[in-house]
Amino acid sequence: MTTRIWIRVCALVALVAYGRSARAAPIKVAGVGDSITQLSQWPQKLGTLLGAGYTSTNYGVSGTTLLKKGDSPYWNTAAFTQSHEDNPDIVVIMLGTNDSKPFNWNAHKGDFVGDYEALIDSYTALPSHPKVYLNLCPPAGTNGYMIDGAVIAHEILPLIEQVAAAKGVPTIDVYDAFGGANLDQSLYGSPTDLVHPNDKGGMVIAETVYAALTARAPDGGTSPDGGDAGGAEAAATDAAPTAGDARGAFDAAPTAGASGGSAGASGAAGASGAGGSSTGTAGSATGASGAGGAPAAKSGGGCSLAAVPPRPSELAAAALGLALACARRRRSR
Repeated sequence: MTTRIWIRVCALVALVAYGRSARAAPIKVAGVGDSITQLSQWPQKLGTLLGAGYTSTNYGVSGTTLLKKGDSPYWNTAAFTQSHEDNPDIVVIMLGTNDSKPFNWNAHKGDFVGDYEALIDSYTALPSHPKVYLNLCPPAGTNGYMIDGAVIAHEILPLIEQVAAAKGVPTIDVYDAFGGANLDQSLYGSPTDLVHPNDKGGMVIAETVYAALTARAPDGGTSPDGGDAGGAEAAATDAAPTAGDARGAFDAAPTAGASGGSAGASGAAGASGAGGSSTGTAGSATGASGAGGAPAAKSGGGCSLAAVPPRPSELAAAALGLALACARRRRSR
């Protein structure tokens, strides 16, 4: 076979790879939670940060509890059912705030661990076998909803970390992102409602989650104790040579520890779709390290965070590079 024919064959392989990757379904992210999720719209903001190739849907329902016997269980909502029927690839759960109300917590706190583990199992058993992340609830201050910030900080958050360790899933520290015990009031709706984030607070949640989802493994260039937060494109580029398509790449991608940098993004904002779904347009996404960055995501039970899979264009570029390399090698013989 002549060199020219060989180059044409390699180019055809690249085109086939591009066509396959371009048809790959988007990676589906599910944001599960209560009013903090529903009203702040952090899942939609996360979709914009992640960019093309992802959909991020808001399944938050105001007033809901993780506890099955709470006054308004998330388990009984249409969003719970829909979030399962949609077979997400990534599930980020942030529940527990409404569980802190005295009539919920005092009566049923003994069920919290079991109910949380059951919720995780309900998602991991789906055909899509999603990666699950647990957000540590933001701190709560003055409010008129009977939500107890002390119960959240000293009882609920330790139990969430206990669940994460037992189930081998990572936590994302939204609590510290909001200032922890010294909560940042500028991230909330008003001084009398230090429970519900404003738009700025919603973006902080989105950026914190984004930093966790795009953190790369130590052997991929990001150290667990800080440094470059990575970014979707960088992580995807590293994963591209071993990926068959976007969905397969996610399952095969190297796992990552925590990232200390905050996430930023450039490019046009995603368009909001039905049911709270948001798909971001193509753009560059990078994370910044150092002080003021999004807090590190915590890994529970040895489980670490998965790198974001490559975009179709990156897979095509990798295939084309492989084709050219093959051609050069053939020509040198």
